[in-house]
Amino acid sequence: MFNNFISIKEIFNMAEETGFIKFKKILIKLFSGKEERIKITWQNCNENKKEWWAIPTVKKRWNYLISGDENIDYNQYVLKKYLSKKDNLKALSFGCGAGQRELKWAETGKFKKIDAFDLSEKRIKYAREQAKKVGLQNITNFETDDVYNIPIREDYYDVVLGEQSLHHFSPLRKIFLIINKFLKADGLFVVNEFVGPNRFQWTDRQIEVTNALLTILPKKYKLKYNNNHIKRKIYRPSILRMIMSDPSEAVESSNILPLLDENFEIIELKEYGGTILSLLFSEIAQNFKSDEKCVNQFLKIYFEIEDMLLKTGEINSDYIFAVCKKRNIQ
Repeated sequence: MFNNFISIKEIFNMAEETGFIKFKKILIKLFSGKEERIKITWQNCNENKKEWWAIPTVKKRWNYLISGDENIDYNQYVLKKYLSKKDNLKALSFGCGAGQRELKWAETGKFKKIDAFDLSEKRIKYAREQAKKVGLQNITNFETDDVYNIPIREDYYDVVLGEQSLHHFSPLRKIFLIINKFLKADGLFVVNEFVGPNRFQWTDRQIEVTNALLTILPKKYKLKYNNNHIKRKIYRPSILRMIMSDPSEAVESSNILPLLDENFEIIELKEYGGTILSLLFSEIAQNFKSDEKCVNQFLKIYFEIEDMLLKTGEINSDYIFAVCKKRNIQ
């Protein structure tokens, strides 16, 4: 309806699955301001256990596609390949959330200071508490602020981190211009991002394949996290639902790669899929964390299908890892 701006079926499904109280909260968000809705959405500090990134075998797959070794994640890969001879680094992170990624970088001992920003006061408070618990409060500097408003320090940072945050920014071009100014001449922009369709407007082929794979799963593997509902079908979310839930979600995600190429020198780019797998395992990931033979067999089949579709060009990779250098922009 209205070019997928609104879906009546989706509204009824949301009301049925979330229950009246939660659905009431959704309606409250609808009548809140844009920035307030973003803050409400990103108040949770706990790890999300129902999405594809919660599956250990999926993480090993990412590692292999990025580093060539399922036991070496992209942090270790960057440290060994690009930062092994560097110390006392200054880093900047936009949209840091609860700070887990920044703390992981801080633990390496390579950084003198990591400045990290986020809109959510609750998440920043949590990040500071976690940093203090592990003795990294002097290395990490977590601040609540709009990244578009922070004072620019030209040629100041050795590393800028864009880790699952860039797809929340708009105008994205402006962010990239800001990052370019922040970076030193020999600095690195490390990117780990969702670059799929804006507002999660999944392609027809994506939905077709994912739903086909979902149908062959036994019922017990389709139970949604923390309730007894069965995941029966994947839908393209309406644009209204996306805006109502989180106006920042995937707002310019499909522009990330073109703008990266325009504003930076991309020295390494790795695709790690997710085009099918992220949709398929969303809300049911907890069912694939065991080491059961049947679970591993399903994962192996689904990995191979996504790889084949990516290789043949049937689908594009929705997730990428990249390392970029500063480019002089007139």
